[in-house]
Amino acid sequence: MKPLLLSILLFCVGIMNFAFSQQNIPLSKDQVTDLYTKLYATSEISAMGWNGNVEKCRCGSVQKDIFEKAENRINFFRLVNGLQKVKHNAAFDQEAQDAALLIKASNQLTHHPVDSLKCYNQSAADGCLKSCLAFTDFVNYPRTAFITGFIWDFGDENYFVGHRKWLLYSRLISFGYGATDISETVHVSDGATFDTLTQPEFIAYPWHGYVPVDLIFAKWSFAIPEGNTVDFSNTTVTMLDYKGQEIKLKVLEEYPDYLDPTIVWTALGLFTDYEISYGINKMAENGFLNRKIKVYIRNVLVNGKLRTYEYFVEPIRVQ
Repeated sequence: MKPLLLSILLFCVGIMNFAFSQQNIPLSKDQVTDLYTKLYATSEISAMGWNGNVEKCRCGSVQKDIFEKAENRINFFRLVNGLQKVKHNAAFDQEAQDAALLIKASNQLTHHPVDSLKCYNQSAADGCLKSCLAFTDFVNYPRTAFITGFIWDFGDENYFVGHRKWLLYSRLISFGYGATDISETVHVSDGATFDTLTQPEFIAYPWHGYVPVDLIFAKWSFAIPEGNTVDFSNTTVTMLDYKGQEIKLKVLEEYPDYLDPTIVWTALGLFTDYEISYGINKMAENGFLNRKIKVYIRNVLVNGKLRTYEYFVEPIRVQ
């Protein structure tokens, strides 16, 4: 994977109740740094240790520590958002591993593989259907390739950040994992639960609070946990820099699914077209480091009430 005006007064609209809310107090900079150090930095990899064989359609396996690292990295992104941890479930790994082999062997990403593809079998087909799928470069981009590429969701075809939505899904509790030297799969659809869970008020990426600058990408998203009736049709998004100046953005087309209702936008004022096209981040060099960016999500209809949400994102450097 490669890599909207601030009102002083808020009024009731019609006969609907109007609510203004701010996510619970975010993690401190030290808390984010600690989680990053313990979960994200330690889950960096340079090789999968894959021992399969395409010619013989042998799916192989990866290094045993990969599964713990995948769990830690996914949980880093979830914990900073107030989401419940997920656990690796080895019962899902075979389908994920077979899917990873099929991707490598066929040189294509598809959730609906045809049986004429090399290394096709029912397990691989099931894995493709149930998993987040990617081509990735573990050797040259180890810091972002492993798991993080799904959060990034690079490219126009990922305008609805479907992979990010799955890894940050409010009802996800377990996952499976598979990979080759150039492909990666996270088996998610069987890992959701409909049990009662403690949920945050909203799920944002970048999240509310202090965010390592290298983990801020062009596409931003805001979601309300599933179980609420949500309508974004009249919603506006505003971003303001530390000087109170509006940051240019473009709200992308909404993609309805059964995951957490989500609105996505491209932060055009933070990245040039070239940077967006090539996955380059120059926010630190352009003066955004250690300066708050305020985000306002207005006119969200949630369970019959019109709501506005406010939060901030402060890019930080984590060593």
